[in-house]
Amino acid sequence: MLNIGDQIVYPNQGVGVIHVIEEKEFKGEMQQYYNIHLLNNSLKLMIPFNRLADSNIRLLSNDLDLDTVLHDTKDCILNYEEVTITNCKERIANNTIKVKTGTLKDSVEVYFNLSQVKKQHPLNTSENQMLNTTKKVLIEEISLVKNITRLEATDLLENTLPI
Repeated sequence: MLNIGDQIVYPNQGVGVIHVIEEKEFKGEMQQYYNIHLLNNSLKLMIPFNRLADSNIRLLSNDLDLDTVLHDTKDCILNYEEVTITNCKERIANNTIKVKTGTLKDSVEVYFNLSQVKKQHPLNTSENQMLNTTKKVLIEEISLVKNITRLEATDLLENTLPI
């Protein structure tokens, strides 16, 4: 269960804060909702308690977990053959599943893999959008976890991974 003030990551949307927990009527029944304010965005979301697990919302990572994931991902260098044997549709399907899980590790892998593919050839529109969205969410999370600016978080992400 999340609490008011908890910082969360909503997969493919961004980093936010639980602003209010409130009860509202929906289809004749009273339900409790998390009222979430996404940072760096004017979007406010209401997620019912009973749908939280389906949304894959998670608490913001801690410093140790972030460092571990960034360090471990250094070891998964893709070579050119691996990049070329998967076609665009396969990559999109695999990466979409990873992004929707919402884990930090999967998000870093998607960013890393798409960055590797981009070095070999241009990404299509869908992959480019996925890369940019994933990068934005990762930078927001790194910035908050490390208490650094978004520019410093961008540098940390780009310099940590062997891209």
